[in-house]
Amino acid sequence: MLSLDDIKNKEEVFDFDQAYKDCFIDITKQVQKPPIAMGIGYDYGNNLNPTFTYGESSVIIAPKKSKKTFFKTALAACYIGGNSQNYFNNIISKRDKDLFVLDFDTEQGSYYAPLASKRVIKMVGYHYENYLPFTVKKLSKSNRLNFVNEVIEKFKGQIGMVFIDGVKDFITDPNSQTESDNIIEYMERWTESGLHLCTVLHKTYEKDKAFGSIGTKVQDKVESSIFLESSRTKDEDDNNQPIKVFQRDARGSAFKSFYFDLDLDNLVPKECDEPKW
Repeated sequence: MLSLDDIKNKEEVFDFDQAYKDCFIDITKQVQKPPIAMGIGYDYGNNLNPTFTYGESSVIIAPKKSKKTFFKTALAACYIGGNSQNYFNNIISKRDKDLFVLDFDTEQGSYYAPLASKRVIKMVGYHYENYLPFTVKKLSKSNRLNFVNEVIEKFKGQIGMVFIDGVKDFITDPNSQTESDNIIEYMERWTESGLHLCTVLHKTYEKDKAFGSIGTKVQDKVESSIFLESSRTKDEDDNNQPIKVFQRDARGSAFKSFYFDLDLDNLVPKECDEPKW
């Protein structure tokens, strides 16, 4: 894994004049809103909520076994388009080019990771050739981040969205300030190229907080924090309990909470009504 020092050593000698030009804010120029990659629902003015904008990042925060990978699958499918709106008609893609969608899974191996990736194609209804899924679990922790960075560099300027399902698996200690800062450095560099980065993190027992130092730092940086919460049914053995999706942190307007469960015929996620029990 490249450290912050490694990254800095690769940079050119500091050019103050260029940095001054890059960092100066010209208040006489009109500021353009960042383009929306994908939004969830509409605000009171009937404008699409800017849930995922290009050049920014977001995070899905959820406890274990709360279908967070299923929801990440839904987001990837909805961004691509196709038939995905049959499952989530409130998630609206603004993709207007054949941009690459990179999907990195750090937790699942050679059996479960492909199943998750196939769900994306099943929801879309066709094979989107620019959807590139990867499982990096087989790599050492020191090589996972390097691999993801190299793939992003390979397609730089042609990427719409990047999904990383388990960003904590890039580091050895989720409470390490140094390792967490290193991850944030990478995230900021990736989004600078104009892509949207969506990560997944585990939730602590404390309400509305992601786990560890890495969770705190990621949550501080993103434009949208999306939480998943299990909805208990009368039958606790029911594995298809509806999951509540809600937003706590939003730089723009937040979306209205909604629920999803699994379409058992196709084993893909789909929006559902709020449970009444």
